[in-house]
Amino acid sequence: MRKTALILAGGKSLRFQSLDKCFMRLHNKPLILHAIDNLAQVADEIIVAARDEEQKNLIRARMPDSVLLVCDSVKGFGPLAGILSGLERASFPYSLVIGCDMPFVTEEVVALLFEVAARGEYDAVVPIWENGMLEPLHAVYKKEPMVAAIHEAVKQGDKQILKVIRQLKKVYFIEVKELRGLDSELKTFRNINTPEELRSAHQYVE
Repeated sequence: MRKTALILAGGKSLRFQSLDKCFMRLHNKPLILHAIDNLAQVADEIIVAARDEEQKNLIRARMPDSVLLVCDSVKGFGPLAGILSGLERASFPYSLVIGCDMPFVTEEVVALLFEVAARGEYDAVVPIWENGMLEPLHAVYKKEPMVAAIHEAVKQGDKQILKVIRQLKKVYFIEVKELRGLDSELKTFRNINTPEELRSAHQYVE
């Protein structure tokens, strides 16, 4: 099965003084490039969703030519807008969706999410923590049902990704504890939201 990885870069990065979080450097490499490098062997195509043409051009100047770029096609819908534009561009039925601030996304975990999705023909495979919290931006989605669900959400003015997931007919919630065998520290879910988290993340770079 051929697979797409979709990286969302359109966040406003308010806690980084409005600088683009995707360009923040970890061990002298932008966060988004860490994610791209980690996904290169598990995805057949990588798409980056930018919020607008200005950000798209900035990303293009820093990305490998093999990376595809799209812009949010609807405004004011946060991550849903990037997911929609990315999935509409995706060449393959299943796409991993992650944020650009996940520099430790783990190839083995991603491969398992894809495997579960394909084996069960699920509309989505979403990790779930012991407390019930979901990881909708570290999940695999099937193109057609997810695009249809987002279009309906946009029509209703609903911006919440969790509500969109609830509209899907066949979702598998994979327990995070099942993934510890592949990633004992669960670094794959670690995201960088603040300058302090960026500084502490250096210890996890191999």
